[in-house]
Amino acid sequence: MGVGGHTSSGDDLTRLRRLFLFDAVCEAGGIGQAAVRAGRTQPAVSLAISKLEASFGGQLFERGFGGSELTAEGVILQRRVRRMLDQMERAVANVVGHSTPGEANASKICLHLTDTQVRCHIAIANTGSAAEAAQLLGISQPAVHRAARQIEQNVGVSLYRRRVHSVSANPAGIEFARCLSLALHEIAQASEDLAYARGQLIGKVAIGVLPLLPPRLVARAIQRLRERYPAARITVDEGSHARLLRELRSGAIDIIIGGLREPRLTGAVQEMELFADPYVVAVRKGHRLARQKTIAAHDLADYDWVVPQRNVPRRSVIDSIFARLPVKPPLVVETSSLAMMMAMLIESDCITLLSRSQIREAYPGSEMVALELEMPEARRAVGFTVRTDWLGTAIQQAFVGHLREECETRVW
Repeated sequence: MGVGGHTSSGDDLTRLRRLFLFDAVCEAGGIGQAAVRAGRTQPAVSLAISKLEASFGGQLFERGFGGSELTAEGVILQRRVRRMLDQMERAVANVVGHSTPGEANASKICLHLTDTQVRCHIAIANTGSAAEAAQLLGISQPAVHRAARQIEQNVGVSLYRRRVHSVSANPAGIEFARCLSLALHEIAQASEDLAYARGQLIGKVAIGVLPLLPPRLVARAIQRLRERYPAARITVDEGSHARLLRELRSGAIDIIIGGLREPRLTGAVQEMELFADPYVVAVRKGHRLARQKTIAAHDLADYDWVVPQRNVPRRSVIDSIFARLPVKPPLVVETSSLAMMMAMLIESDCITLLSRSQIREAYPGSEMVALELEMPEARRAVGFTVRTDWLGTAIQQAFVGHLREECETRVW
């Protein structure tokens, strides 16, 4: 369930009330004590825990006269549930304007949120309207509107734009949905953590790849992972940095791989460099410039260029090169597709700026060559981006390890 496209694989796993009571039992040390604190009957709390254990397929507590002790699997779930609750509390605190995420009021508001309210709110933010949310969830529009009113009343802040015939999330509502989605994603991660602990080497890695990254690098890291975890499910989505970053921040993808931003991103996400990949001016084999013994910068103005679209780090490097030329070369094609860029170079006398890894990796047999032209300012850092507070599953962390190893064993 999420802004980036997650849906709950089983409603039982994300029943908030059961997860809230599970956390209460963990905190209180027993079902009876938790029942008193939560204002519920002891049988009601026992039933909630039993249903939660059935949902996750394992025992979470050892019951004794002194209380309830977490089992090894209970400890795994508690870590994820605690992260979920912390994120929900921060989400509420942010939307209502509190400065301290752990304030009691934010915690109290969270405890009043229901599955229906959260599910409907995220669906409205995802689809853009209450009508489409109802269609997505397979429930009536009045039910969606009712849930929207309730969650708005719970947090005490406007989350929607209301027009005569439509309801959609406002900016605060969209951000709130993103944070709730990310919180619920912890429970999907918990399911994978538990499966791994039981010896089921399954799990999912959702990878975002920036368009100008040589894909063979990622393919080799995936293959290394599959040799160790044959049942791992891997998805690879190529897209713009802005779109992939949105999906990363909502939990829809786990990692973005590609050229890092300058200056580096900080805050909610962190960028980790894998290797330096210098830029070079590239042409096809047999190009007249490739046969010249010496090349001056002004020679670059005599040929058509294929360039990436704006808002890509490489484009700013190209623009700085052009600024020093006597005449700006013609730009014949702007594309974010590495394959199209390569094809244009092979089929014409166009030139472009590539990185050394792209020349070596994209076309085996090296139909591209790098011109011997010094470009001291043209440095490209390739790496990966994850959420700053990301706690990857064992298989997701293994993929990051294989990606690092793959980069370390290559001479770029």
